[in-house]
Amino acid sequence: MKLIDRHLFGTFVPPFLFGLSVTTFLLMIDVLQNYIDLFLEKGIRFEVATEVLALSLGHTFALTIPMAVMIGILMSVGHLAGDQEITAMKACGISLYRIGRPLLITGAVISVGMILYNHFVLPRSNHRLRERLFEIQQLRPTLEIRPNTFVDITPNYTIFVRHKNDREGTLEDVILYEREGSGDPSPDVVVAKTGQVITVAPGLIRLELFNGEYHRLPDPEDPLTYSRTAFRRQSFDVNLELEGAGRQAVLRRGERDMDLHQLAAAASHQDSLATSSRSAAREVLSRYFEAAYREADPQDREKIPAERSTLDEWHALVNRADRTARQLALNSQTTASYEVRSARYMVEWHKKFSIPVACIVFVILGIPMAIVSSRGGRGVSVGLSVAAFMVYYLFISLGEKLADRGLLEPWLSMWAADIVLGTIGAVLFYSTVQETRVVHIHLPHWVRQRSTA
Repeated sequence: MKLIDRHLFGTFVPPFLFGLSVTTFLLMIDVLQNYIDLFLEKGIRFEVATEVLALSLGHTFALTIPMAVMIGILMSVGHLAGDQEITAMKACGISLYRIGRPLLITGAVISVGMILYNHFVLPRSNHRLRERLFEIQQLRPTLEIRPNTFVDITPNYTIFVRHKNDREGTLEDVILYEREGSGDPSPDVVVAKTGQVITVAPGLIRLELFNGEYHRLPDPEDPLTYSRTAFRRQSFDVNLELEGAGRQAVLRRGERDMDLHQLAAAASHQDSLATSSRSAAREVLSRYFEAAYREADPQDREKIPAERSTLDEWHALVNRADRTARQLALNSQTTASYEVRSARYMVEWHKKFSIPVACIVFVILGIPMAIVSSRGGRGVSVGLSVAAFMVYYLFISLGEKLADRGLLEPWLSMWAADIVLGTIGAVLFYSTVQETRVVHIHLPHWVRQRSTA
């Protein structure tokens, strides 16, 4: 490594680490608040709360590393330009392309590292985080109970409380709805002044309610069956533990919990289902037209019973067309759902590449921006990097929503930001090398006269 490369790399690393720490801290503020809440107020063990905090860093690093690259480029190159080192290098015959080469290589290395991180580390980290949060929910069921909110703790129980204490598990001003099933039209209503949640076993809690009333209406069609019973203490055992298919559904890997191979396989499976659905639609249409053709054939029409009138034939034709239309509409909805799921998988697949490649894009965009804004200081560099990343994030967020709705191809939704900002960066870089202006603003004659007056 030559001296100039070591110098450029040395000036890039400190601001890069500074930007990484600052941006990570800013994005982790909510997670830190939840960590303090879990540890101090809700009584979760220190090691469990710390693991949740550490696992939450996984998806945060995926966003903050490209942003830190932008901050590092703007601050390091801006510092060199402010100290006239860039000018001195140019005077010695070192072009801006040569100056940017080690920084571009550094950005490429970070991009490759992030791609590997997104493939091997991030999916496992996200899935482990979901598992730990699910385990915490099983051990501390009151975490899901929110004050002044109706919460379905199970399909058979809905609870409302005014106040709660997670550490002690106490509740105040409780309303509990008890159903026999999800379709019960008249659930039993239990109103109590105080209550307590006792964890009997993982996934099994006991609601102890005190000083309340039990309201029942066994027959919704007969109001005379209504009964009200006062009690001092009433217990309800609630099973929160999900077994078999229910637990697997909660812990099933989503698109953010899959690596590149799993995402590609999931998208291919959804595409095959969509293809099968389209084939079924074509078969429905084929059967409909075959039936219509047979009825139009004179030989087949002779087989129609004589007592069947033209009106009966018309009704039969309308009913058959209506059934076919309903089948096609249902088939269209099914096909669209498969395509949406496939698009979500492919969006996540492309995202694992496009966001890391943003490190290279930010190097190309950041070098000319740093030279132009070199006199602004560190604050201007951080502000420009935040602005650039906000534009990039808006591209990504909007593209993801459009792709999920089928309005944009997944690859274009994720790569549009890199293409647009990369093109802008390349034009700015070239104009900086040529020391020309990209945009020429010609003011009217009367404006120039006023400015010189």
